[in-house]
Amino acid sequence: MEVYASETREVIRRFLAYRLSFPQCIAALDAALAGLIPRLTGDQIATLRILMLANNETVMMEMERRNPPAEAPTIITNPPKNGSTEPF
Repeated sequence: MEVYASETREVIRRFLAYRLSFPQCIAALDAALAGLIPRLTGDQIATLRILMLANNETVMMEMERRNPPAEAPTIITNPPKNGSTEPF
Protein backbone atom coordinates (compact mmCIF):
# COMPACT_ATOMS: atom_id res chain seq x y z
CA MET A 1 0.00 0.00 0.00
CA GLU A 2 2.88 2.38 0.76
CA VAL A 3 4.30 1.87 -2.74
CA TYR A 4 0.91 2.81 -4.23
CA ALA A 5 0.71 5.91 -2.03
CA SER A 6 4.22 6.94 -3.03
CA GLU A 7 3.55 6.37 -6.74
CA THR A 8 0.31 8.33 -6.69
CA ARG A 9 1.93 11.22 -4.77
CA GLU A 10 4.54 11.44 -7.51
CA VAL A 11 1.90 11.30 -10.27
CA ILE A 12 -0.10 14.09 -8.66
CA ARG A 13 3.03 16.15 -8.03
CA ARG A 14 3.91 15.89 -11.72
CA PHE A 15 0.34 16.76 -12.71
CA LEU A 16 0.31 19.85 -10.47
CA ALA A 17 3.65 20.90 -11.99
CA TYR A 18 2.14 20.68 -15.51
CA ARG A 19 4.42 17.77 -16.42
CA LEU A 20 1.41 15.47 -17.00
CA SER A 21 -1.82 16.24 -18.78
CA PHE A 22 -5.16 15.28 -17.24
CA PRO A 23 -5.47 12.11 -19.38
CA GLN A 24 -1.88 11.15 -18.59
CA CYS A 25 -2.50 11.70 -14.88
CA ILE A 26 -5.62 9.52 -14.90
CA ALA A 27 -3.81 6.80 -16.87
CA ALA A 28 -0.89 6.84 -14.43
CA LEU A 29 -3.21 6.66 -11.41
CA ASP A 30 -5.06 3.75 -13.04
CA ALA A 31 -1.79 1.96 -13.76
CA ALA A 32 -0.69 2.36 -10.14
CA LEU A 33 -4.02 0.95 -8.98
CA ALA A 34 -3.77 -1.98 -11.40
CA GLY A 35 -0.38 -2.80 -9.92
CA LEU A 36 -1.80 -2.80 -6.40
CA ILE A 37 -5.02 -4.76 -6.86
CA PRO A 38 -3.43 -8.24 -7.20
CA ARG A 39 -1.61 -7.74 -3.87
CA LEU A 40 -4.49 -6.05 -2.03
CA THR A 41 -5.78 -7.63 1.17
CA GLY A 42 -9.30 -7.18 2.51
CA ASP A 43 -8.26 -4.97 5.40
CA GLN A 44 -6.51 -2.55 2.99
CA ILE A 45 -9.65 -1.71 1.01
CA ALA A 46 -10.82 1.07 3.36
CA THR A 47 -7.39 2.69 3.32
CA LEU A 48 -7.21 2.42 -0.45
CA ARG A 49 -10.64 4.01 -0.83
CA ILE A 50 -9.64 6.98 1.35
CA LEU A 51 -6.44 7.48 -0.64
CA MET A 52 -8.24 7.20 -3.98
CA LEU A 53 -10.87 9.74 -2.93
CA ALA A 54 -8.19 12.17 -1.74
CA ASN A 55 -6.29 11.79 -5.02
CA ASN A 56 -9.50 12.31 -6.98
CA GLU A 57 -10.33 15.46 -5.03
CA THR A 58 -6.87 16.91 -5.62
CA VAL A 59 -6.99 16.23 -9.36
CA MET A 60 -10.55 17.54 -9.76
CA MET A 61 -9.79 20.73 -7.81
CA GLU A 62 -6.78 21.36 -10.05
CA MET A 63 -8.84 20.74 -13.20
CA GLU A 64 -11.47 23.17 -11.95
CA ARG A 65 -8.76 25.73 -11.26
CA ARG A 66 -7.28 25.26 -14.74
CA ASN A 67 -10.64 25.26 -16.51
CA PRO A 68 -13.28 27.14 -14.54
CA PRO A 69 -16.81 26.06 -15.45
CA ALA A 70 -18.34 28.07 -18.25
CA GLU A 71 -21.20 30.37 -17.41
CA ALA A 72 -24.52 28.72 -18.12
CA PRO A 73 -26.29 30.13 -21.18
CA THR A 74 -29.43 32.15 -20.70
CA ILE A 75 -32.46 30.11 -21.72
CA ILE A 76 -35.54 31.95 -22.88
CA THR A 77 -38.49 29.78 -21.95
CA ASN A 78 -41.18 31.87 -23.66
CA PRO A 79 -39.66 33.56 -26.69
CA PRO A 80 -41.51 36.67 -27.89
CA LYS A 81 -43.79 36.13 -30.87
CA ASN A 82 -42.91 39.44 -32.57
CA GLY A 83 -39.35 38.30 -33.52
CA SER A 84 -37.70 40.45 -30.86
CA THR A 85 -34.62 39.11 -29.10
CA GLU A 86 -35.61 40.75 -25.81
CA PRO A 87 -36.68 38.16 -23.21
CA PHE A 88 -39.82 40.12 -22.22
